[in-house]
Amino acid sequence: MIKILTSLTAITASAAMASAQPLPAPPTEKFTPIEETTCDAKVLQVYFQAGESDLNSASKALLQAAQAQLDGCILGPVSLQASAADAATRGQAETLAEARLDAVATALETYELTGTRLNATYEPSRVEGPLNVPMTRSVEVRLSAWAPHIG
Repeated sequence: MIKILTSLTAITASAAMASAQPLPAPPTEKFTPIEETTCDAKVLQVYFQAGESDLNSASKALLQAAQAQLDGCILGPVSLQASAADAATRGQAETLAEARLDAVATALETYELTGTRLNATYEPSRVEGPLNVPMTRSVEVRLSAWAPHIG
């Protein structure tokens, strides 16, 4: 009985292979997936060295990456919020925060990320502990973006 079942299975498999279509030829070009632009809102944190308002290379790379991700998108309002708790006095903090806002706004123009409107604000921040210190010398950038409507 087992010989009969084995023989029938082999005959069925041979018949299926005989009627099967040949495999297509392998591709001749390397497959590269199509990159899709995602036009989602982005929140970026641009950090500064203590007491400075110049963008460092990491901040420039962050803005350049955002530009590449949002290429082809429609940019809407952009908001900036600076903190400068690393300054010695409240007056110095306001001056430093304003300089940081100006540096980021200029960089956004350079990387074509200004959108339709730019809102910049400064709020005095409180240092809650040594681990939060880098967070208190930054500018938060909120970019709104939409995919272009194709109709």
